[in-house]
Amino acid sequence: MKSWFAKFRISAAMDSGQELEAGSQRRTSVSDELRGFEQEMAALDGALKQTAPRSQAPPSLHGSIMRAVRAAEHPVAEARRGLTFLRWLPVPVVEVLALLVVWYVARGPVRVPVQDTQSLTVATTALEMGGQMARAVPSAVVSPLAEELEKVNRDLDSTAQFILASLP
Repeated sequence: MKSWFAKFRISAAMDSGQELEAGSQRRTSVSDELRGFEQEMAALDGALKQTAPRSQAPPSLHGSIMRAVRAAEHPVAEARRGLTFLRWLPVPVVEVLALLVVWYVARGPVRVPVQDTQSLTVATTALEMGGQMARAVPSAVVSPLAEELEKVNRDLDSTAQFILASLP
């Protein structure tokens, strides 16, 4: 674990470009593993610094980026101009629907409903059956619950008798 921390300190010192502390130099001289690690890191650091690409951006890069940005802004404005007529589309649609409703109301004849005596008898029968159901349903719903409650009370009485019989 200590060697891991020492390696971390060596790496951090090389990353920051600072010299190694005197204490860590002393530890490095003591341990062959740390000394080898420090040499490998120094060689790797030097190789990476020498091979780092130094690419220069071409002078026309800024101009081409700005042209692309300007070109990207124009289609949005053109698309907005092209779709402005859609904003007025609901107005004629609502007008046409209003005219159709007025035409239907004006043209459609008012029909007087024909009285059908059979439909009245069916409705009367349905109302009578509803009254019978209202009287019969409560007892049919409550009776199974009442029976279950009686069974629960019997079980509680049996349990109480068992517990009392078990006591010394």
